[in-house]
Amino acid sequence: MTPPKEHLEKIRRRVIVLFFSGLLLMAVLAVGIGWAFNDLGRNGFDRLNPVIGPILLLGGIILVAWSVGIQYTLGKGTPAPRVATQKLVTEGPYAYTRNPMTLGALLIYLGIGVWMGSGVVIILTVVVFSVLLFYIYHHETDELAGRFGDEYRDYKKRTPFLLPRCPRRR
Repeated sequence: MTPPKEHLEKIRRRVIVLFFSGLLLMAVLAVGIGWAFNDLGRNGFDRLNPVIGPILLLGGIILVAWSVGIQYTLGKGTPAPRVATQKLVTEGPYAYTRNPMTLGALLIYLGIGVWMGSGVVIILTVVVFSVLLFYIYHHETDELAGRFGDEYRDYKKRTPFLLPRCPRRR
């Protein structure tokens, strides 16, 4: 028996709130680590950090918010597996990359690391996201192929995993 629509809507909202709360908590931790291990400023990056860091951070926030919004509205679901999308989303940021939310989160943490001038945060971000991307590639790819079949396999063929392709000039 399927739960009432109102109950699913309530769960979707909770999942989105928890997702963004977790993202905020991880950002606060990254800032704390950045202050504790401020080390890039001594290497000549200190003039660029206040420019590049916020640009990466803001770009990441926008990409994550856009991705979650598209999943919620078009996909009728959330990033959480318990309330997964009901429809394969291939529009918005998903037209350029299969994992825009992950790319956005990566930009957020790299932006924090650069802004704080912390090589430690940047290295930790690269290590953590390398493991995460390995998991996503193997687990999510199989799960989505199982749920959406040929529609997902076609989408996978034409859309890059993480980094969008540069448009070709004609």
